Amino acid sequence: MPRTKSFDPDRVLDRAMRAFWARGYEATSVEDLVAATGINRASLYGTFGDKHALFLKALEHYGEIGLLAGLALEDTDRPVPDVLRDLFDRLIARCLEMRGIGCLVTNTVCEFGTRDAAISESARRALARMENALDLLVRRGQERGEIAADESPRAIARFLLNTMQGMQVLAKVNPDARALSQIADRTLGTL
Repeated sequence: MPRTKSFDPDRVLDRAMRAFWARGYEATSVEDLVAATGINRASLYGTFGDKHALFLKALEHYGEIGLLAGLALEDTDRPVPDVLRDLFDRLIARCLEMRGIGCLVTNTVCEFGTRDAAISESARRALARMENALDLLVRRGQERGEIAADESPRAIARFLLNTMQGMQVLAKVNPDARALSQIADRTLGTL
């Protein structure tokens, strides 16, 4: 009879994700993961596979709970500029709270580039989900006349995503609320 797990796999995955997020893939040892998750190596491997497989699952989990995860499901009655303002405000708050950690997806892209096909593809999918959520939001804003329709919604979504990612990179070395707010204000002012 198989043994039942004495731990919550979702909670363990979240803890592993946070360890990778804080240190990066290469700098996070299996011992770090054991310490962060509170389960032994055999349980970690038995549940998630090797470190590489766990990282891929952690990256996917990050995309599910990240800042933009629920964006497409936002209350459709709210003006889109208000939704975007709240999004940038939450991003700034997270940058200040997380002090130098940045975005797991962006960190992964910077750490790996294209040298690991599976990880690169997972990061591409995560970025595409973020871009798609922003694209839907921009389209809604353009349809309502809240955002100028003289530019492609996809181009605006890419601009917003790139700015958000850049803000998180900047905050890794300079978590200055005023500077981040100025970037957000300027970005939103272009819409």
